[in-house]
Amino acid sequence: MKYRRVLPWAIPTILLLIGSYYFYFTHQESRTISRTWYDNNNHNKDIPPIWPDILNISTPSPSLWKGKNATRTLVVAKLQQDDTSWVDELIQNDPHLTGAVYTVDKHNATLTVPANKGHEVMVYLTYIIDHYDRLDDVTMFMHAHQITWHNNDFLDSDSAQMVRRLKNTHVLRNGYMNLRCHQRPGCPAHIHLTGGQTDDEVHFPETAVIGDSWRQIFPNDPVPEALSQACCAQFAVSSERIRRLPRRRYVEYREWLLRTELDDGLSGRVWEYLWQWLFTGRGELCPVETTCYCEGYGICMDPDEYDRYYKNREEARKLETQLEELEGSDETAAELRKKIDDLHGKMEEFKTKAVAE
Repeated sequence: MKYRRVLPWAIPTILLLIGSYYFYFTHQESRTISRTWYDNNNHNKDIPPIWPDILNISTPSPSLWKGKNATRTLVVAKLQQDDTSWVDELIQNDPHLTGAVYTVDKHNATLTVPANKGHEVMVYLTYIIDHYDRLDDVTMFMHAHQITWHNNDFLDSDSAQMVRRLKNTHVLRNGYMNLRCHQRPGCPAHIHLTGGQTDDEVHFPETAVIGDSWRQIFPNDPVPEALSQACCAQFAVSSERIRRLPRRRYVEYREWLLRTELDDGLSGRVWEYLWQWLFTGRGELCPVETTCYCEGYGICMDPDEYDRYYKNREEARKLETQLEELEGSDETAAELRKKIDDLHGKMEEFKTKAVAE
């Protein structure tokens, strides 16, 4: 009899609990999907952190490890005045390479961006958003200049050589690769996000704003002690790594870029040291330079000989400075020129051997 008296009350209670549970979670889901950074109602709680997604990464299939059949796209950010004919030449000679050159200061260009802001960042994010479901196996993000100081010394500072020699296998296995092997500028411990900021702010103006920017862009991610990777925002990423994050996240990052009060240069500098976090979940990514060259480009060098190369270069540059300042003795000048030529000869011999192997 007790069982029959309780049952009429139990059934409505259970139904009420089920209804409440359903309403709560469907409401939460709709709130999460509709939120962006610019909603005003405690929005940060609904943006999941980056790093759990990135650290839980599956491995590409063995067929792609071989890299032979990997498809590649080269994404380039340019101004109207920039010459990107080197990109066209690369594409003509590589059937597995596609180009996507964005002209940021021409609104009616075939490929352009919503606003010319954030330097290359706007181009990179726009490409990912527009091609998210049809990415090639490897996407390289680069600047427009073919020859520039921030490219790799052992590839003649040449962007075209970097593209040609890049090892697809390395990118596919690791998911992300900074295309610059030389650590400085950018490594190690380039920007400190905790503790005193005085020295950093003098040398790196983005340090003064990157803390607030981090909290807006990655509100629920732990703040790393430091951010570092080799400059200057040129990298390669696998399609699998890009798609570890949903497309809407990239849309939100671009919204931040469009709406931030930071100017074009500063907003771009902020992102220069966020890409490694976005694609690897690591604040600092500073591989050994010879390892980067060997695994990333197939240029393998003895670390001691590599160090000797740069010591020779430093000595040659000092002698060249002395030669420029020299007044008087032709004999002294001739002696300096001979030393400089000898150093350059040793450097060229080592470089030729390294690239040829």
